[in-house]
Amino acid sequence: MFKETCQRLGMPLDENKEGPSEVLTFLGMEIDSVKMEVRLPQEKLTEMKALLKRWRGMKSCKRRDLESLVGSLNHACRAVRPGRAFKRRLQNLITTVERDGRRVRLNVEARADIEWWHQFGLRWNGTSLMKAVVVDGDPQEEMFSDASGSWGGGATWQGEWFQIQWGALPGTSEWGIMPKEMLPIVVAAVVWGARWKGRAIRARCDNMSVVAALQAGACKERWSMHLLRCLAFVEATLSVSVRAEHIRGVENGVADDLSRDRLQSALSIMQVPKAEPVTVPVELMGMLTTASQSWSGQEWRQLSELLLTCQ
Repeated sequence: MFKETCQRLGMPLDENKEGPSEVLTFLGMEIDSVKMEVRLPQEKLTEMKALLKRWRGMKSCKRRDLESLVGSLNHACRAVRPGRAFKRRLQNLITTVERDGRRVRLNVEARADIEWWHQFGLRWNGTSLMKAVVVDGDPQEEMFSDASGSWGGGATWQGEWFQIQWGALPGTSEWGIMPKEMLPIVVAAVVWGARWKGRAIRARCDNMSVVAALQAGACKERWSMHLLRCLAFVEATLSVSVRAEHIRGVENGVADDLSRDRLQSALSIMQVPKAEPVTVPVELMGMLTTASQSWSGQEWRQLSELLLTCQ
């Protein structure tokens, strides 16, 4: 009917262009209006799988070849939502060599991220677009977190809460405030993630650097990037979308009290206070404060098991 109308009005149509459809290909991506997602077309997906298979096990490469790989991953990140957290170290590696003809040594981190893309990345093709929209003002979709530089961190959601004490986590002694602020968000995604499944959760945080890193999916700080990779793993495993939003410190009273061990004050202003905290597995804290480089290793299998345990 559309074509007939155009012909009747004398409007020329380019036959090479796709007409109205529930699935359109645009800029190398398939846009599906039924599933509400963007994904790599099957042809591109097959090419990416073959490319990553060639890179597995490589210990060095030419700079221009690494640039080509990063370019392909940049394109794939439009459809693979967690992908940005697993390409930054490859991108940074390019800057260590000035000339295109020189070889680049692929360090442990680079090989680990290539392995992640090969094993997990493309399984999440098509999960990045138009997720459930967070309804403004809906308290069921809001999680509040905070951290202090001295005592610890905490988070609350729907009257439930937990605390983290830095003194019980020796590995955090070298951390700055940014990863400390991010840690409660990742812990929250694990302990409440099963109940967030299929939803977009607004993570309210009063640290602008953390909000920016979560929104971008990448940052320059080492430990924060480790936590971003952990969060991406949890989000994809549980089909959860954690979206950061800034909140003024004066409006973040409960989480601020939890982070400074002012428990009675925190409980007194919660709408549905519970005297007992949510249990945070000791094993989880060990994994989050140890920067493992093996995505297929025992630590990540344990994290997958913990996600099931916390349901």
